[in-house]
Amino acid sequence: MDYLLFLLKKILGDFLTPVPLTLLLLLLAVPSLLRRKNRWFGVLCVVVATTLLFVSSYAPLNSRWIADLETRYPAYEAGESSADFIAVLGSWHQTVDDQPLTSELSATAIVRLAEGIRIYRLHPGSRLIFTGYHGLWADPVAYPEKLRALAVALGVPDGDILTFVGPRDTAEEAQLMADLFADTEMVLVTSATHMPRSMELFRGAGLDPTPAPTGHLSKPTRHLWRLPDGEALARTDALIHEHMGILWARLMGQGAQ
Repeated sequence: MDYLLFLLKKILGDFLTPVPLTLLLLLLAVPSLLRRKNRWFGVLCVVVATTLLFVSSYAPLNSRWIADLETRYPAYEAGESSADFIAVLGSWHQTVDDQPLTSELSATAIVRLAEGIRIYRLHPGSRLIFTGYHGLWADPVAYPEKLRALAVALGVPDGDILTFVGPRDTAEEAQLMADLFADTEMVLVTSATHMPRSMELFRGAGLDPTPAPTGHLSKPTRHLWRLPDGEALARTDALIHEHMGILWARLMGQGAQ
């Protein structure tokens, strides 16, 4: 049952985003447009699909919405707190034999790792924690080990890195940290959009780490005369994904507001 709920969350998270919903509306519109009796419904679907796609890919709108999520926690500054461990939350990867580590790991993973290493170097004696799993398609190398390899290549001593293979999502990462590092000073590194949900889940597990958001997507808008674009659409996907994740965590009783 636990695995089925995990798959359901992943499927809903992928489906309830602008592009799949736009395509679904257009598919619904086709048979209605071909029949005079229900043509009004087809026209309505096309209008809604077009509006949804425009709003989702128009940067001046979604940057403002994302900023509301990303500014709930400030960036981590030197001297803000002490740290025994810097926990870098998981992202995704794919092992490809003829590509470098920096291509096998997602851009999100690399940004989180860079911030984790920056904070690690602010706290001599601290250690990095990497968590994650092999992925839905059973990659031959688990995500934490791939991240460890890149961190070592960037100069972090292997003995200062702890890896835990198994957690599939943030809720499981939070529970693992609560079981193993409850009485330590911890800095939590993740994407700025993901930080509000992460803090809810970690507090729900009984921890109160110092947040260190990174990879901010929201940027100041200089003017409104911009065409919709794919980057803005991707930001809307991230925004919807996080709000759905927060709602799911609360429905499952995992988060603490």
